[in-house]
Amino acid sequence: LILGGRSLSSFKESKSRILSQLKSSSDEKPFLPKISFLQLNFEEEEDNNNNNFFTNLVQLVKSCGADAMVHTAGPFQTRTKPTLLEVCIELGIPYVDVCDEPSLCATHKELSLLASERGIVAVTAAGIWPGASALMTAQAIEALQQKQQQEETKKSDKVEEDSFDITMSFFTAGTGNAGATIVSATFLLLCQPALTIFNGMKVDKDPWSEALDIDFRGKEGIKTVRLLDNPDVFTLNESLPKGTIKSLSSRFATSPSIWNQLFGFMKQTIPPSILGNTGLMQNLSLFSLPIIRFVDQFVGATNSMRVDVTSDNKKDKCTFLVTHDDLEQCVGLATAAFVLELLDSQEIISPGVYYPAELPSSSRNRILQQVKKDAIVWNFDTTTT
Repeated sequence: LILGGRSLSSFKESKSRILSQLKSSSDEKPFLPKISFLQLNFEEEEDNNNNNFFTNLVQLVKSCGADAMVHTAGPFQTRTKPTLLEVCIELGIPYVDVCDEPSLCATHKELSLLASERGIVAVTAAGIWPGASALMTAQAIEALQQKQQQEETKKSDKVEEDSFDITMSFFTAGTGNAGATIVSATFLLLCQPALTIFNGMKVDKDPWSEALDIDFRGKEGIKTVRLLDNPDVFTLNESLPKGTIKSLSSRFATSPSIWNQLFGFMKQTIPPSILGNTGLMQNLSLFSLPIIRFVDQFVGATNSMRVDVTSDNKKDKCTFLVTHDDLEQCVGLATAAFVLELLDSQEIISPGVYYPAELPSSSRNRILQQVKKDAIVWNFDTTTT
């Protein structure tokens, strides 16, 4: 396992945490991988279009002998170049990222033909959310479509296929142990329109608006979630057959409630030019981190995802609810599941660049089964009214 990054001290901290978690696992003899460090600090060179940059990066990655690359270095907001994917295509190795910036996801997708020609498989916007959440949505839609097909068989006549209303809701306690990156990403999203689908059409809406009370069940209970841009909306709309989605939106909440109030205050009072400054928001997150970490000790790191899919005729509904007790852990679990699926299923998945919901249903099922392993809540319910 090779961890690439800017800071050796951050690497040492991550390595220690990984090994500690593996040693404390339930396995009698847990596998302890060899973990090494590769210094990567290319953002400035990338922005300056250094002619030698790409060649040097290709050689650097090639020298590692990597079997696959996982890009988790967020925040992805305001980034425009798919550099690491291009490197993987050049070297012919599978690629997975946790990109949460729709425009960058689309740029990755534009490389699908080239990836196919080079024989590599890549998945963008993969992780827990976005990523596994898109698979949950595809699974719920498939369950309702199968139900419709069964009704059609019983009635011996053609039943018109429904389109679906989809509500995605997410809750993370504190930072979910994810640290400054999730905080800075949330700041950046407060000045970015939230993409929604309404009557099959893309509609940008005001971020941190249209509050809904959503029941995450169990100890999490009811949380007030608000619109926030989520690439799942974009990728699902691009992945599913036209007419499948009638409406689709994604909302988020955190705890303690004062953080939600703070986000609303920042969105109302801080100019977009400041909120959208990646460097400034990252520095603000790092400056605030001691306070945030202190609060995290009291609120925990729970992550809950709820997807509600309702048929257009309002007759059938599927609710898929998943909760893990630690966001950082479940992000790692889901991302690893995507990577392993690409490595283990090269005969099933044709070369190209995929959004999560475009993967074969067999791959979707295997990835979700991996995500299920550490879940403390896993409810999949279909109802008919």
